[in-house]
Amino acid sequence: ALTAKNNSSRGSGSMESYFGRANYNFADRYLLTFTLRADGSSNFGKANRWGWFPSAAFGWRISQEKFMKNVEPINNLKLRLGWGIVGNQNAGAYAYGTTMASSATIWGAGFYAGNYSNDKLKWEETKSYNVGLDLAMFNNRLEFIIDAYLKKTDNLLMQASLPDYVTSIISSPWVNAGAIENKGFEWTLNTVNISTRDFSWRTGFTFSLNRNKVTKLYTKTSSITGKIGADTYTNTVVGQPVGQFYGYNVIGMFKEADDFYVKDQNGDFMLDDNFNKILVAIPEGKTIKENEIWYGDYIFEDVNKDGVINESDRKFIGNPEPKFTYGFNTTLTYKDFDFNLSLVGVQGNKVFNYLRQVYTDPMRNSNLLMETTRLANVGLIDPDGGHTFENMHVINSDARICRIALDNSNNNNRMSSYFVEDGSYLRVKNISLGYTFPKQLIKRASIENLRLYFNVQNPFTFTRYKGFDPEIGAYNYNVLTRGIDYARYPSQVIYTFGLNVSL
Repeated sequence: ALTAKNNSSRGSGSMESYFGRANYNFADRYLLTFTLRADGSSNFGKANRWGWFPSAAFGWRISQEKFMKNVEPINNLKLRLGWGIVGNQNAGAYAYGTTMASSATIWGAGFYAGNYSNDKLKWEETKSYNVGLDLAMFNNRLEFIIDAYLKKTDNLLMQASLPDYVTSIISSPWVNAGAIENKGFEWTLNTVNISTRDFSWRTGFTFSLNRNKVTKLYTKTSSITGKIGADTYTNTVVGQPVGQFYGYNVIGMFKEADDFYVKDQNGDFMLDDNFNKILVAIPEGKTIKENEIWYGDYIFEDVNKDGVINESDRKFIGNPEPKFTYGFNTTLTYKDFDFNLSLVGVQGNKVFNYLRQVYTDPMRNSNLLMETTRLANVGLIDPDGGHTFENMHVINSDARICRIALDNSNNNNRMSSYFVEDGSYLRVKNISLGYTFPKQLIKRASIENLRLYFNVQNPFTFTRYKGFDPEIGAYNYNVLTRGIDYARYPSQVIYTFGLNVSL
């Protein structure tokens, strides 16, 4: 009893649903489907418990029309149209109400409200519009599928983004935060390149892109932030994608005396009314001297051009959503041998390398990355001179990491573009090679099928990302902190050798 710890929890929830569908088929050419479902969830209060979600789909087999009968190359041509509404109730049990939390007191266990309630919480709804085309040609040796879509999501379910002093003890309420829009298209191309008795070659290629935009926010503030601890890493505002990286833009390093002065587009010094050179912006309340802002510190962009660096100089510095994704696979068979290669790729997304932010900080006393060896080494120009502004510079011109400073007045390792990297990659996802033994050789052993194979997963990844693995999900499974490499375990290379036997 002196060391044992016990805890338990109990919860309850319920959902009631009704579903109906009607299908109509005319001459296998015109296909109609109508669906209506109603869902009731205990996650919402009585006034908003039920959601109604209809949908409709239309298909037209153009290849079955009389005017297509003589078009021999086309085996199948189908147009698809779809519209529907789906609901999301993933806000947690009793999300609209107030749960109780306990805390030890001198009088025993005490209870207090664990979260703020919101009895107006209701279903999140997504309206989807889709148009698609299926095409098969040349005896089905070429298949092309394309879909374009538009999805509008309203009444987004999420916990409110409130100041820490409000939520330090009591959790934020679940709210309907706003609306977003997703649109894009996907296409697939499958081909049978060669098909003979002894040899065949098939390929498949997929391509997709999505564009995301916030169209409405219902909170009084104009943004929703994604945080790790007390630090803001992403920001979501109307008219922009969800969860973009938000911080300071690093535009250089103070290496020489000239770096402390503003230059124009031609590289000439800018002068004030008294023909004095203008100093670059530095953190508010700081001055240029050795124990404050000095050689070896990063230069941050003065976004609002007010002459100082402060929170108003933060900006969007990267989007974790890729510009497009793609995949490729090919299968070759020769007599009893088979070979398969599969590739996947992501292009145009950004990744925030949180490990670099932490483990390239030269003020740490352990566990630093090798990159930190390129830290700025500040020294004297004239060894016989003093530690003055005119007589100091960064000795190693290839320095990439900020200097060591007892007083980190510049806060060099703040959330900034310095740690935002290109997350594009091409990965060889799978390679397999197999051999199926001829049946005439194995039937004497009463074996129906015998296949020997070798398979390797994730053998090669081509990327410029400096971390362990560019395939990053969302930190803490939160859409507001996507693309943050917070020590995600990398994909492993897996080698498999096996034998399939059917008796």
